[in-house]
Amino acid sequence: MDSITILGKVVPIEFLVGEGAVLPMDEKDIVAGADEMAGLINSREWTDEQARAFTAMNKIVFFEGKVDCDGHMIDRPGCDQDDAIFYWEANEFTANRDADVRANTYFHDCWHVIQFRDSGNTYARGEDEMAAREVDAINHQIEVGRILGNDAREIAFLENFRDDQSRIRERLREGVDKAGPHSTTFLKKN
Repeated sequence: MDSITILGKVVPIEFLVGEGAVLPMDEKDIVAGADEMAGLINSREWTDEQARAFTAMNKIVFFEGKVDCDGHMIDRPGCDQDDAIFYWEANEFTANRDADVRANTYFHDCWHVIQFRDSGNTYARGEDEMAAREVDAINHQIEVGRILGNDAREIAFLENFRDDQSRIRERLREGVDKAGPHSTTFLKKN
């Protein structure tokens, strides 16, 4: 099994071909890109809080098509917070070749694991709390993005997204089959 090491933690990498997948995954290229991302993360100084987030994820699953993420079928990146697994849509990962953007994206979902744990292993209840957690994750992501070397355009994109509640709520619903009993990054019934 492939893996990367982030701040001393080995993070396994798996590949999953989901329902309706039409794009092939270049596993070798993805692992090389993930390794480059890990190298960038490992080369920076982090606060204890930021390091805790970066090491919270237990696994990365790169996928194409629709896959089950904790009871919901998704076709976009998402996080199984309880199991600390980041489901990363492979085409999205390979579309952006910048290690700093990839590392920033990874941190965002790592922060959702921290939110879950810090709330007593509870999921966001309702769309308002989900949106609030998203804003919190983006605020931390912006701080990390600056350390990683995200350029002004990338930081402005995050700030604009953070400040637009309608876009946040739309993204929370995008690419998620809500027919399942629960979800993680999305909505979870406790």
